Amino acid sequence: MMIEEYLKRDSILFLCHHNADPDAIGSAVALKYLSKYLNPNANVRIVADSISKISKNILNEINEKVDIELYPSLPETVFIVDTASINQLKVDFEELKKRDVILIDHHKRTELADICKYTIIKEDYPSTSEIVTEIFKELNIYPPKNIRIALLCGIVYDTKHLKLATQKTFEIISYLIKDISFQKILSMLTHESDISKRVAHLKACSRMRIKEYNGIKIALSHVSSYEASCAKTIVSIGADVAFVVAVRKKEGEIRVSARCRKHVAKKVHLGKLMEKIGKELKGSGGGHSEAGGLNAPYDGKDKEKTINRVLDLCYKRFIEEFKK
Repeated sequence: MMIEEYLKRDSILFLCHHNADPDAIGSAVALKYLSKYLNPNANVRIVADSISKISKNILNEINEKVDIELYPSLPETVFIVDTASINQLKVDFEELKKRDVILIDHHKRTELADICKYTIIKEDYPSTSEIVTEIFKELNIYPPKNIRIALLCGIVYDTKHLKLATQKTFEIISYLIKDISFQKILSMLTHESDISKRVAHLKACSRMRIKEYNGIKIALSHVSSYEASCAKTIVSIGADVAFVVAVRKKEGEIRVSARCRKHVAKKVHLGKLMEKIGKELKGSGGGHSEAGGLNAPYDGKDKEKTINRVLDLCYKRFIEEFKK
């Protein structure tokens, strides 16, 4: 069965990962449009358990919405976009396995793909929005302006403002950008960090343990939230690789974000490393060569010991991979 046949289904849920970023949102919004284009009477909606502030700004700009729900009811057909592992979704996994699941993603393939009826996984693409744009091109359907804005935001965001862009990326941007100001796209993706995020960055930096191996500066830290942003910041101010843990007692969850510089990624693929550590912690993980993350269950016991145990494990496994 081709992707078009799944998009024509009468009832479809488009699922985005936790704290859905512009790439996830752009991909889901565009696929929703395609579904309604192919089947105007279809019952379709987009769901995430949370979305980022930048994503909210984009949704307001293009007059689209995402339903914020935990464990949504699942129709026969479920599209999962831009999601590396099942632990990034608040969904009943046993129920999900009974549905027709379609995964469209650009991260390293994980066990999530094993339950899917249909997958489009292109690890060499910097963003899922580029993959979705190619679906439009294959179906010979040109997206309207608001959908193109959403896709462009997803592409520019996940390519780090085109730093990771490929030749294909620029070809896709050229296809999408008709009558759209690129400066507008950039402004939509730029916002002043809120005070809670800035405080998290400061706490992450103040709590850092810095280790060194073979000339590599490895930073280990912990926060209550914004762990991905904190890891990115720590690398930007000098670390070669950063592991930042967030233990969430209320959700019963351990989250780890890892970031590194290009020269480190040539030796250690962080997505593969996080997948390995995630399984060791009875959770799951994944990501790209320079950015990875994992989610694992937290038993509610001694938070400080848990943080140190997880950070020590990340450091140990990183060194083991680096030595190979």
